[in-house]
Amino acid sequence: MALLALSTGLKSFTKVQQTNYELAFHINPDLEETKVQEIRQGIESIITSNKGVISYSKEPEKTHLSYDIQHHGYSFFGYVQFNLSESQALDVLNEQLKLNSEVLRYLIIKLPSDLEKKQSMLKQIKMKERQEKRAQIKASTPVAGESKELDKKLEELIGGL
Repeated sequence: MALLALSTGLKSFTKVQQTNYELAFHINPDLEETKVQEIRQGIESIITSNKGVISYSKEPEKTHLSYDIQHHGYSFFGYVQFNLSESQALDVLNEQLKLNSEVLRYLIIKLPSDLEKKQSMLKQIKMKERQEKRAQIKASTPVAGESKELDKKLEELIGGL
């Protein structure tokens, strides 16, 4: 009886696909450090309230920009790496960031999963092995001038017998 309940419970369990993301953001440089930390914590709370899991968070640091963003030559730059299972949560995060006037600019990118990283590494290894085999084959095949020299040496050896 317990086994039956266990097996039916497994059927209702569905594996949720976690997607890895990274959010990079620039915050207004005119703010105080405490306000910058509040904004960062607000961003992280949006992620966690939407069932996201933060794997890494970099504290925003004041940096010089290569070009001005909204007439600012500096900004507080930080980023957060996180996992989400629902794509709607990404839309909520995007909306909240647009509404925050202190966030000058942001970018959300999808990171490759561990499986995708391993597959990519395997492809690179296989391509490198193929290139090495081709190089060995090219190195072992005699060049036209070398074959003439080999023929002469063979004739000398045969003639010497």
